[in-house]
Amino acid sequence: MFSLSRSLCRRNIPQSANHFVVRFTGNYYRCVWPRKKLVASSTIDCRKLQYIKVQKCDFRTTPSLHVPPYVAMLLRPLLRISAVLVGRTMKRWWTRKSEKEKQEYKRWFRERSNVFLGCFGLYGLMLLIYYVTHLETDPLTQRSRFIIFNKEQEKQLGKMLLESHLEAHKEDVVPTTHAAYRRLLRVIEKILAANKDLKSIREVQWSLTVISTPLVNSYILPGGNIFVSLDILNFVENDDQLGIVLTHEMAHSLLLHTLEMLSNQLLWDFLMVIPMLLVWALLPYIAAPVVQFTGEQIVNIMYKLPYNRVLESEADQVGIKLAAKACFDIREAVVFWATMRTLTEIHSLPAELPWISTHPAHGDREKNMNQAMPAALELRRDSGCSRLPATDPRDEFYKRSTREQETFFRQRGIIP
Repeated sequence: MFSLSRSLCRRNIPQSANHFVVRFTGNYYRCVWPRKKLVASSTIDCRKLQYIKVQKCDFRTTPSLHVPPYVAMLLRPLLRISAVLVGRTMKRWWTRKSEKEKQEYKRWFRERSNVFLGCFGLYGLMLLIYYVTHLETDPLTQRSRFIIFNKEQEKQLGKMLLESHLEAHKEDVVPTTHAAYRRLLRVIEKILAANKDLKSIREVQWSLTVISTPLVNSYILPGGNIFVSLDILNFVENDDQLGIVLTHEMAHSLLLHTLEMLSNQLLWDFLMVIPMLLVWALLPYIAAPVVQFTGEQIVNIMYKLPYNRVLESEADQVGIKLAAKACFDIREAVVFWATMRTLTEIHSLPAELPWISTHPAHGDREKNMNQAMPAALELRRDSGCSRLPATDPRDEFYKRSTREQETFFRQRGIIP
């Protein structure tokens, strides 16, 4: 439900009175209009070690070879188109040869098969070396991840995507005077103030855009640009649940999930370019697109979708910690996902097919939040938060029958 967008468009951010930035200044946060010049964050020199840790490629003797975002965006379709065109060209060239010429070429290829295999091996080795040298350890989760962009390039990508989304939603942007906007901004400011000890929180220039669309959705773009649909407010029962939704999206930004996903997609395109070329060169024109589509779907189901679900679960785990430090009633995280699960079970929301989804099933997220709750509650206590109400909202939810749940949802206006 709460997905990451990866669209791309123009260069200049529209000067809209309906969009402004939440900026950290000292001990508080203030709002500034986007027409003001952005404050440049200090750049990170990848050649300087922040700490001594000789594992997971944290130690480097040369700077990483980063790829500009617009180059990565162009390379993805270019690689696919090039593979198809080269493969078809090779096939047409082969069909024009006589049988005798074909036998001569086959003999020539067999004599040099080791050279071709060596070239393929060298290509794979180069990709492996590039992958290993661009692994880094996430400071929040300690997970090793592959990212080909630096901090400055993240900002560039964020500006490009923000411009695109503001243009796409220019008719739907809710004014900053709207009550829902003020409510969301208040919750975000609470999260930022409570987590200002995190360097990654302070480095991001957070912004909020509320849009009036029929989709129940929220997402975040690189650089901390949060988009929230008005309709999602119908599904949250209180500000605690709203804080859970927002910290989940903010966790995506802190964990650089969009950059990681784009980096992995580009790497996969480089891995698949040779098999794709061979498919179009060796198979008939009718069979080639079928085999390519089937192969891509297999990779998608076996690797890409499970990988996306892992990132979503990771954002849930980090998000609950951000919410705990902000003193929300984090038990409401379980109630929120239990609500989504129940709405799916009574067919008020579309049925879930987790194995072809980018997000874990609502029931799985509910279970994971319950498992993470003891540690999150301890973190909340250690953060100096006031004591939670004695009545656990989870107990209140679980004691209602399915019929009572439907009545409760109707009273809230979630279902007709």
